[in-house]
Amino acid sequence: MHEFSLARAAKETILSLNCNRIIVYIGQIQQIDIDLFKNALLSELNGMDVNVSFQEVKAKFKCNVCANEFYYDEIDLSEEEKEDIHFLPESIHIFVKCPKCFSNDFKIVEGRGVFIEKCETK
Repeated sequence: MHEFSLARAAKETILSLNCNRIIVYIGQIQQIDIDLFKNALLSELNGMDVNVSFQEVKAKFKCNVCANEFYYDEIDLSEEEKEDIHFLPESIHIFVKCPKCFSNDFKIVEGRGVFIEKCETK
């Protein structure tokens, strides 16, 4: 469960930035258990004056061959394939193809990673 490790890392970032209000963006490709991550981060920040909001970012792709844009939710993946992508996101090009031209040459436009996008300091 890497949600706890991510929560600790987010806490360290928040402390280093001296933030009191943040928005944490969670990319869909990471397939993080959002509730578990939220609870872990809020537990890490217990007693601190920090307001945290969370937002999931849907994964969007753009085909480098035909320029078609498509979304992770449109792709039919097995649970095993999803798990492989979860542990090694770079493997997404093995399992996902453009629904229009069937190329696996695409870029991830958004929906990857966990990051703090907005930080209001004290």
